[in-house]
Amino acid sequence: MPSIYSSPIAWLNRPYLDLGPINGGSPHLYKVEFSYRHLISETRVPYRVQVSLPTSFRESVIRETGMTQYQVDHPLQLANELRTERWQTLCDYLTHYQELKPVTKLLVIHLLSSLCLHRTVLDYVPKMSAAEIASDSRLAALAFYRAMSTLILHIDSGKPYSLEEFEIIATHAPSGDRVRINAIHQLLVEYGRTFKDVAKAEFWGSVLIKEIQEIKPSLDDFSYKLLMSIYCRAIVFIPLLHRDKDKVVQEMELCQSYAESLIGENEEQQIVAYENQNIILESRTKEALWLGDFDLAEQRIRQAVERDPLDPRYRLELGQVLIKQGRIEEAAKAYRSGTKLGPPGTAVAWFMAGQCYQSLGELDMACDCYLAAVHVDPLAISPVKRLTGLATDLGNSVLANWSQLRLTELQAEKQRILEEGERSFTAEVSFKRKTSREAVTA
Repeated sequence: MPSIYSSPIAWLNRPYLDLGPINGGSPHLYKVEFSYRHLISETRVPYRVQVSLPTSFRESVIRETGMTQYQVDHPLQLANELRTERWQTLCDYLTHYQELKPVTKLLVIHLLSSLCLHRTVLDYVPKMSAAEIASDSRLAALAFYRAMSTLILHIDSGKPYSLEEFEIIATHAPSGDRVRINAIHQLLVEYGRTFKDVAKAEFWGSVLIKEIQEIKPSLDDFSYKLLMSIYCRAIVFIPLLHRDKDKVVQEMELCQSYAESLIGENEEQQIVAYENQNIILESRTKEALWLGDFDLAEQRIRQAVERDPLDPRYRLELGQVLIKQGRIEEAAKAYRSGTKLGPPGTAVAWFMAGQCYQSLGELDMACDCYLAAVHVDPLAISPVKRLTGLATDLGNSVLANWSQLRLTELQAEKQRILEEGERSFTAEVSFKRKTSREAVTA
């Protein structure tokens, strides 16, 4: 049985497995670390890493590293011999959850969310009425965590979802509370990015800026600038939907100026500011692609790769930009470099590398990449589809027969999962419908 130290990917992502010490890496790992620290000290979380990774991310880490002994749906299910002192502390809090103070409950749920244990969040946080949400900001915050975990689980499984819980929080949470702003922001993002509903995006955008201005006097300089940077990046979906290029650039310039003015005075602020700038570089890459400026897009995404070399998502974005430029061989190298970093997106990186090699006429290399994608994510359909034709071209009748049988099996399984409402095809769903959700959180 492999240990934490058997794989650099397992070692790097150790906080997700047993709440072990952080070994550097991308900001989402610090999110787990900071969440634990705040729980132990019972202190409010003033600033949060924005990216919320799905359950499938943790599952992918376990699957790709062979650390199956850590595959649990609930912290209490982890074997005693695998528990670190920190993990046992979390278990103790969960065992006595109903006896905890409301503020401690909130910190426990925040840690569970940070660990991608979204189903466990739903186990502990019941759905709340508008009256309960209006009565107590801590109950409103718990309701927001439940709404976010529900949203992430639905997106992760490729199922449709409702924004009703966010609308209730946005409407009924105590005025001037940050959780109200969090919910309004999420509504703006979902209506603008996912549903492309201009009218509703404009409505919630106008509500959001009013709420921010109302609480401005109570915010320190760092909090206000961070909040405005996040607001500008969300509101840009409205001019995007209107195809107003000048307004898109204007809003993103303002977004970036707020981000660059953030000065972190402690580790938590520094990580939050660092992550925010990385996210903006990724958004500005998409902006440049939308504007048709591929050279600018490349410049921006390469900056993101340099700033966070251990996050594979930026390697995948770089590959996409290089494909747009017709630099297929370089794109293949970018995708291959992403496969070495682990999830999120390892199977997607292998698949895209295979497509690059196939377009270059390097069919053996393409076949190897598609097989690697299948090995990493046995439920991935796209590489199997590619293999059905490619194996025939290579004269490999055994592989052709297997891939056709496997494709039929996967399609039937996918239909069954969708009908029965179980978990779906993690890697492909996560990346096609957004690997992570970004939220303004207090």
